[in-house]
Amino acid sequence: MAGIAFGRESASPDIVFLHATGFNAHAYRAMLAPLGQRYHVLALDFRGHGRTTLPARRFAYASWACHRDDVIAILEQSASAPVTLTGHSLGGTVALLAAAERPDLIASLALIDPVILPPRAAAAMHAPLAPLLMRWNFHLARNAAKRRAHFADRESAVAAFTGRGVFKAFTREMIEDYVADGLIEDGHGAMKLACAPAYEAATFSAHRNRPWRALKAVSQPLVILRAEKRSTLPAAAIKRIAALQPHARIATVEGAGHMLPMERPDRVRAAIETAMLMGRGGERGEE
Repeated sequence: MAGIAFGRESASPDIVFLHATGFNAHAYRAMLAPLGQRYHVLALDFRGHGRTTLPARRFAYASWACHRDDVIAILEQSASAPVTLTGHSLGGTVALLAAAERPDLIASLALIDPVILPPRAAAAMHAPLAPLLMRWNFHLARNAAKRRAHFADRESAVAAFTGRGVFKAFTREMIEDYVADGLIEDGHGAMKLACAPAYEAATFSAHRNRPWRALKAVSQPLVILRAEKRSTLPAAAIKRIAALQPHARIATVEGAGHMLPMERPDRVRAAIETAMLMGRGGERGEE
Protein backbone atom coordinates (compact mmCIF):
# COMPACT_ATOMS: atom_id res chain seq x y z
CA MET A 1 0.00 0.00 0.00
CA ALA A 2 1.58 3.27 -1.14
CA GLY A 3 1.35 6.71 0.38
CA ILE A 4 3.02 10.06 0.85
CA ALA A 5 4.04 11.78 4.08
CA PHE A 6 4.27 15.43 5.11
CA GLY A 7 5.88 17.14 8.06
CA ARG A 8 8.15 16.03 10.82
CA GLU A 9 9.47 12.51 10.98
CA SER A 10 8.12 10.64 13.96
CA ALA A 11 7.45 7.08 14.99
CA SER A 12 3.73 7.47 14.41
CA PRO A 13 1.57 9.74 12.22
CA ASP A 14 -0.73 12.30 13.80
CA ILE A 15 -3.12 12.46 10.83
CA VAL A 16 -3.95 9.82 8.21
CA PHE A 17 -5.80 11.00 5.07
CA LEU A 18 -7.83 8.89 2.61
CA HIS A 19 -8.72 10.03 -0.93
CA ALA A 20 -11.87 9.93 -3.09
CA THR A 21 -12.80 7.36 -5.74
CA GLY A 22 -10.57 7.56 -8.80
CA PHE A 23 -8.01 9.83 -7.15
CA ASN A 24 -4.81 9.28 -5.16
CA ALA A 25 -2.98 10.69 -2.16
CA HIS A 26 -0.71 12.96 -4.21
CA ALA A 27 -3.72 14.74 -5.74
CA TYR A 28 -4.30 16.35 -2.31
CA ARG A 29 -0.74 17.60 -1.84
CA ALA A 30 -1.61 21.31 -2.01
CA MET A 31 -4.25 20.91 0.69
CA LEU A 32 -2.27 18.60 2.97
CA ALA A 33 1.26 20.04 2.79
CA PRO A 34 0.58 23.06 5.09
CA LEU A 35 -0.60 20.67 7.83
CA GLY A 36 2.89 19.21 7.71
CA GLN A 37 4.20 22.40 9.30
CA ARG A 38 2.67 21.23 12.60
CA TYR A 39 1.89 17.53 12.27
CA HIS A 40 3.11 14.26 10.82
CA VAL A 41 0.59 13.59 8.02
CA LEU A 42 0.32 10.31 6.13
CA ALA A 43 -1.88 10.09 3.00
CA LEU A 44 -2.60 6.66 1.51
CA ASP A 45 -3.50 5.25 -1.92
CA PHE A 46 -6.34 2.73 -1.79
CA ARG A 47 -5.93 -0.54 -3.67
CA GLY A 48 -6.76 -0.02 -7.32
CA HIS A 49 -5.58 3.60 -7.07
CA GLY A 50 -2.33 5.54 -7.33
CA ARG A 51 0.85 3.59 -6.65
CA THR A 52 -0.65 0.91 -4.40
CA THR A 53 -0.08 -2.54 -5.91
CA LEU A 54 -2.45 -4.64 -3.80
CA PRO A 55 -4.80 -6.74 -5.98
CA ALA A 56 -7.79 -4.75 -7.26
CA ARG A 57 -10.34 -7.40 -8.08
CA ARG A 58 -13.85 -6.55 -9.26
CA PHE A 59 -15.37 -9.98 -8.69
CA ALA A 60 -17.53 -9.87 -5.53
CA TYR A 61 -16.49 -6.25 -4.95
CA ALA A 62 -19.74 -5.07 -3.36
CA SER A 63 -18.56 -2.93 -0.42
CA TRP A 64 -15.61 -0.87 0.72
CA ALA A 65 -14.70 -3.37 3.45
CA CYS A 66 -11.43 -4.24 1.66
CA HIS A 67 -10.36 -0.58 1.87
CA ARG A 68 -11.42 -0.39 5.52
CA ASP A 69 -9.37 -3.48 6.32
CA ASP A 70 -6.33 -2.16 4.42
CA VAL A 71 -6.43 1.06 6.44
CA ILE A 72 -6.76 -0.86 9.69
CA ALA A 73 -3.75 -3.01 8.74
CA ILE A 74 -1.66 0.10 8.03
CA LEU A 75 -2.65 1.68 11.35
CA GLU A 76 -1.79 -1.52 13.21
CA GLN A 77 1.63 -1.53 11.58
CA SER A 78 2.51 2.16 11.40
CA ALA A 79 0.70 3.96 14.24
CA SER A 80 1.93 3.55 17.80
CA ALA A 81 -0.83 5.85 19.09
CA PRO A 82 -4.40 6.58 17.96
CA VAL A 83 -4.55 8.93 14.96
CA THR A 84 -6.90 11.51 13.53
CA LEU A 85 -8.37 9.66 10.56
CA THR A 86 -9.74 11.85 7.80
CA GLY A 87 -10.89 11.37 4.25
CA HIS A 88 -12.77 12.82 1.31
CA SER A 89 -15.84 11.18 -0.26
CA LEU A 90 -15.01 7.44 -0.44
CA GLY A 91 -12.16 8.15 1.97
CA GLY A 92 -14.48 9.78 4.49
CA THR A 93 -16.81 6.79 4.50
CA VAL A 94 -13.92 4.34 4.81
CA ALA A 95 -12.59 6.37 7.75
CA LEU A 96 -15.99 6.12 9.43
CA LEU A 97 -16.16 2.36 8.85
CA ALA A 98 -12.64 1.85 10.19
CA ALA A 99 -13.38 3.89 13.32
CA ALA A 100 -16.44 1.76 14.08
CA GLU A 101 -14.47 -1.45 13.54
CA ARG A 102 -11.30 -0.48 15.46
CA PRO A 103 -11.96 2.47 17.79
CA ASP A 104 -8.71 1.75 19.64
CA LEU A 105 -6.70 2.89 16.62
CA ILE A 106 -8.47 6.20 15.99
CA ALA A 107 -8.57 9.27 18.27
CA SER A 108 -10.89 11.43 16.14
CA LEU A 109 -12.52 11.71 12.72
CA ALA A 110 -12.78 14.44 10.08
CA LEU A 111 -15.13 13.40 7.27
CA ILE A 112 -15.03 15.63 4.17
CA ASP A 113 -18.26 15.25 2.18
CA PRO A 114 -18.44 11.50 2.92
CA VAL A 115 -20.66 9.20 0.86
CA ILE A 116 -23.59 8.42 3.16
CA LEU A 117 -26.75 7.33 1.40
CA PRO A 118 -30.15 7.96 3.04
CA PRO A 119 -31.11 4.99 5.28
CA ARG A 120 -33.60 3.46 2.83
CA ALA A 121 -31.21 3.78 -0.10
CA ALA A 122 -28.38 2.34 1.98
CA ALA A 123 -30.56 -0.62 2.95
CA ALA A 124 -31.53 -1.19 -0.69
CA MET A 125 -27.85 -1.68 -1.58
CA HIS A 126 -27.99 -5.02 0.25
CA ALA A 127 -30.58 -6.43 -2.14
CA PRO A 128 -29.40 -9.18 -4.51
CA LEU A 129 -27.52 -7.85 -7.54
CA ALA A 130 -27.72 -4.24 -6.28
CA PRO A 131 -24.01 -3.45 -6.88
CA LEU A 132 -24.21 -4.92 -10.39
CA LEU A 133 -27.33 -2.91 -11.17
CA MET A 134 -25.60 0.22 -9.87
CA ARG A 135 -22.88 -0.17 -12.47
CA TRP A 136 -25.53 0.13 -15.17
CA ASN A 137 -27.91 2.64 -13.57
CA PHE A 138 -25.70 5.01 -11.53
CA HIS A 139 -24.49 7.87 -13.73
CA LEU A 140 -21.13 8.21 -11.96
CA ALA A 141 -20.40 4.52 -12.50
CA ARG A 142 -21.47 4.66 -16.15
CA ASN A 143 -19.36 7.75 -16.81
CA ALA A 144 -16.34 6.30 -15.01
CA ALA A 145 -16.49 3.14 -17.11
CA LYS A 146 -16.23 5.26 -20.27
CA ARG A 147 -13.28 7.39 -19.13
CA ARG A 148 -10.35 7.75 -21.48
CA ALA A 149 -7.67 5.48 -20.01
CA HIS A 150 -4.56 6.00 -22.21
CA PHE A 151 -2.41 9.06 -22.88
CA ALA A 152 0.82 9.65 -24.77
CA ASP A 153 2.43 11.22 -21.70
CA ARG A 154 1.59 13.10 -18.50
CA GLU A 155 1.59 16.50 -20.21
CA SER A 156 -1.07 15.42 -22.69
CA ALA A 157 -3.13 14.07 -19.79
CA VAL A 158 -2.88 17.40 -17.97
CA ALA A 159 -4.07 19.16 -21.12
CA ALA A 160 -6.95 16.70 -21.55
CA PHE A 161 -8.17 17.15 -17.96
CA THR A 162 -7.81 20.93 -17.69
CA GLY A 163 -11.15 22.70 -17.45
CA ARG A 164 -13.19 19.52 -17.84
CA GLY A 165 -15.63 17.67 -15.60
CA VAL A 166 -14.60 17.31 -11.99
CA PHE A 167 -11.26 18.98 -12.79
CA LYS A 168 -12.89 22.37 -13.40
CA ALA A 169 -12.28 23.17 -9.74
CA PHE A 170 -8.57 22.25 -9.97
CA THR A 171 -5.65 24.58 -10.57
CA ARG A 172 -3.08 23.38 -13.09
CA GLU A 173 -0.80 22.48 -10.18
CA MET A 174 -3.52 20.29 -8.67
CA ILE A 175 -4.06 18.49 -11.97
CA GLU A 176 -0.31 17.91 -12.26
CA ASP A 177 -0.33 16.46 -8.74
CA TYR A 178 -3.20 14.12 -9.65
CA VAL A 179 -1.46 13.01 -12.84
CA ALA A 180 1.87 12.42 -11.06
CA ASP A 181 0.53 9.31 -9.33
CA GLY A 182 -2.71 8.89 -11.26
CA LEU A 183 -0.93 7.64 -14.39
CA ILE A 184 1.40 4.66 -14.73
CA GLU A 185 3.35 3.24 -17.66
CA ASP A 186 1.27 0.98 -19.89
CA GLY A 187 4.17 -1.18 -21.10
CA HIS A 188 4.01 0.25 -24.63
CA GLY A 189 5.80 3.56 -24.16
CA ALA A 190 2.71 5.51 -23.11
CA MET A 191 0.70 6.07 -19.93
CA LYS A 192 -2.56 4.73 -18.56
CA LEU A 193 -4.80 5.57 -15.61
CA ALA A 194 -3.61 3.89 -12.43
CA CYS A 195 -7.25 3.48 -11.44
CA ALA A 196 -8.69 1.53 -14.35
CA PRO A 197 -12.08 2.85 -15.51
CA ALA A 198 -13.73 -0.51 -14.83
CA TYR A 199 -12.41 -0.53 -11.25
CA GLU A 200 -13.45 3.07 -10.68
CA ALA A 201 -16.96 2.20 -11.89
CA ALA A 202 -17.05 -0.81 -9.56
CA THR A 203 -15.95 1.37 -6.64
CA PHE A 204 -18.75 3.85 -7.33
CA SER A 205 -21.17 0.92 -7.20
CA ALA A 206 -19.91 -0.88 -4.06
CA HIS A 207 -22.34 0.52 -1.49
CA ARG A 208 -22.99 -2.38 0.89
CA ASN A 209 -21.26 -0.43 3.64
CA ARG A 210 -23.72 0.19 6.56
CA PRO A 211 -22.55 3.76 7.36
CA TRP A 212 -25.55 4.35 9.64
CA ARG A 213 -24.58 1.41 11.81
CA ALA A 214 -21.07 2.87 11.97
CA LEU A 215 -22.42 6.31 12.95
CA LYS A 216 -24.28 4.72 15.85
CA ALA A 217 -21.15 2.91 16.97
CA VAL A 218 -18.40 5.54 16.82
CA SER A 219 -17.54 7.33 20.06
CA GLN A 220 -14.57 9.39 18.86
CA PRO A 221 -14.83 13.17 18.40
CA LEU A 222 -16.35 13.76 14.98
CA VAL A 223 -16.11 16.67 12.52
CA ILE A 224 -18.08 16.60 9.26
CA LEU A 225 -17.63 19.13 6.47
CA ARG A 226 -20.27 19.06 3.74
CA ALA A 227 -20.45 20.70 0.31
CA GLU A 228 -23.44 22.89 -0.47
CA LYS A 229 -23.52 21.78 -4.13
CA ARG A 230 -23.51 18.22 -5.47
CA SER A 231 -22.83 16.82 -2.01
CA THR A 232 -22.63 13.08 -1.40
CA LEU A 233 -24.11 13.72 2.04
CA PRO A 234 -27.79 14.68 1.56
CA ALA A 235 -29.07 17.62 3.57
CA ALA A 236 -31.84 15.39 4.93
CA ALA A 237 -29.20 13.17 6.50
CA ILE A 238 -27.67 15.94 8.58
CA LYS A 239 -30.46 16.02 11.18
CA ARG A 240 -30.30 12.27 11.58
CA ILE A 241 -26.51 12.38 12.00
CA ALA A 242 -26.83 15.19 14.55
CA ALA A 243 -29.31 13.07 16.51
CA LEU A 244 -26.98 10.07 16.46
CA GLN A 245 -23.88 12.17 17.22
CA PRO A 246 -25.06 15.18 19.24
CA HIS A 247 -21.50 16.31 19.97
CA ALA A 248 -20.36 16.21 16.34
CA ARG A 249 -19.18 19.43 14.69
CA ILE A 250 -21.05 19.65 11.36
CA ALA A 251 -20.74 22.47 8.82
CA THR A 252 -21.78 23.12 5.21
CA VAL A 253 -19.40 25.16 3.04
CA GLU A 254 -21.52 27.63 1.09
CA GLY A 255 -20.90 27.78 -2.64
CA ALA A 256 -18.55 24.80 -2.64
CA GLY A 257 -19.02 21.57 -4.58
CA HIS A 258 -18.03 18.00 -3.83
CA MET A 259 -14.34 18.65 -4.57
CA LEU A 260 -14.05 20.63 -1.34
CA PRO A 261 -10.36 19.88 -0.71
CA MET A 262 -9.47 21.57 -4.01
CA GLU A 263 -12.06 24.37 -3.89
CA ARG A 264 -11.69 25.30 -0.22
CA PRO A 265 -8.49 23.73 1.13
CA ASP A 266 -8.46 26.26 3.97
CA ARG A 267 -11.79 25.01 5.33
CA VAL A 268 -10.76 21.38 4.97
CA ARG A 269 -7.46 21.93 6.78
CA ALA A 270 -9.29 23.73 9.58
CA ALA A 271 -11.78 20.87 9.90
CA ILE A 272 -8.96 18.32 10.10
CA GLU A 273 -7.11 20.39 12.68
CA THR A 274 -10.31 20.81 14.70
CA ALA A 275 -10.73 17.02 14.80
CA MET A 276 -7.05 16.66 15.70
CA LEU A 277 -7.36 18.98 18.69
CA MET A 278 -10.68 17.48 19.78
CA GLY A 279 -9.02 14.09 19.76
CA ARG A 280 -6.40 15.44 22.10
CA GLY A 281 -9.04 16.84 24.41
CA GLY A 282 -8.82 20.42 23.17
CA GLU A 283 -11.09 22.75 21.23
CA ARG A 284 -10.70 25.45 18.65
CA GLY A 285 -12.93 28.01 17.00
CA GLU A 286 -15.10 27.77 13.92
CA GLU A 287 -14.00 25.50 11.10
